[in-house]
Amino acid sequence: MVEEGHWGIYKNIDNMPLERFDSFRTIINEFNTKVGHITQFSPIRSKRPFEHINEKVEIIHSPKDDSFCKVVEGILPAILLSKDSEKGEDALSINSAKTSLTNHIAISIVNLFTPMARVLYDNVQQITSIQDKSVGIGLVHLLTNHYDTLSEVPIPEVEKLLITTRLAQRNSISELRERYKTEKLTVLHFFNIGEEAGASICHLHSQTYIYANEIGHGWTSLGFLSVPGYHKKLKNNMNYCLACELSKGAEKIIDPIGQNILLKERKVFENDDWLVVTAFSPERDGQLRIFPKRHVSQFIDLDNKQIADLAEALVIANKALDNFIKGTSLSMHLLQDRNILFRQDNVGYDSGMHLIIDIIPIQRIGGAEIMETYRIASMFPEDVAAVMRESLKEIK
Repeated sequence: MVEEGHWGIYKNIDNMPLERFDSFRTIINEFNTKVGHITQFSPIRSKRPFEHINEKVEIIHSPKDDSFCKVVEGILPAILLSKDSEKGEDALSINSAKTSLTNHIAISIVNLFTPMARVLYDNVQQITSIQDKSVGIGLVHLLTNHYDTLSEVPIPEVEKLLITTRLAQRNSISELRERYKTEKLTVLHFFNIGEEAGASICHLHSQTYIYANEIGHGWTSLGFLSVPGYHKKLKNNMNYCLACELSKGAEKIIDPIGQNILLKERKVFENDDWLVVTAFSPERDGQLRIFPKRHVSQFIDLDNKQIADLAEALVIANKALDNFIKGTSLSMHLLQDRNILFRQDNVGYDSGMHLIIDIIPIQRIGGAEIMETYRIASMFPEDVAAVMRESLKEIK
């Protein structure tokens, strides 16, 4: 018998996670979706293990026999959705198994402690899209070799991780759309690297939350989804895209609201398909922004060449951030822990947004910055980029 809530499987519909929106901070937007502050209540999920080794060093490590290692070795059961480029179980499967996966490089599994309900035990057809219930799937993507940070992973292994992630996401999206007869899904894809970034197991992994009940989204997502349309109207050009303009590499670029965004000074790295820059208006000191040179709105639409080049960009960007943080003063309160956030169009929205990947280090912030979408930064991003470019000369 499956324990209540594990792998998003519930025996009692009353125990399913639910969502609430802050009434003072919520609107219905142009996509006919709620936008505001969302709190998701998942009481059963609080039993997650914390498997860290803290030797009073800069980076907290996970033990070499952590839960993910045990899944890979076939000691612990998992619902396997993909292994490298091979499909596994269906997204709504309840078939967990102990299987040795050591002959593969990367796998995607159903999150054991997924914060949303995926199926009801022994009756996968019983869940319907209930207004305040949190319904969908949580995925975990990991390498079979043990690493704690992206910086230490060989680029070909990162490529395999991204390939298995893309496969698991594509299949899960397809199955959830069919199951719930909906065109709209919210897809959140991210890395939590380090304990302070929210990782309960520091063994390197990424996660995907796919919500099937039109959960809506927060104010941050509203900006990324709505700004492309605003830019098109402002420029009187329905083909305009700021990220695409940046990709052309012009010496000087003025954004639609009149700012010279100093692209050349902020560039850290580029390859055939990706551009890595410091964020013009960073949320934390050292924030990096990665975007594809060719217009793509969703991670699942990246082709194999883009995936391979993204693997390189991610590794080099993380090494650059590592070196920058090591050289900063303690007064900046920067940690090596970080979040990597894939900002993308929601499934079924067609907002025209350009995929953006933000790498944001953990840094202590104050009350004013929590109160508003606001940040007091210590260094200009152009100066941060110069430091990072110089540091990369030593590792190439």
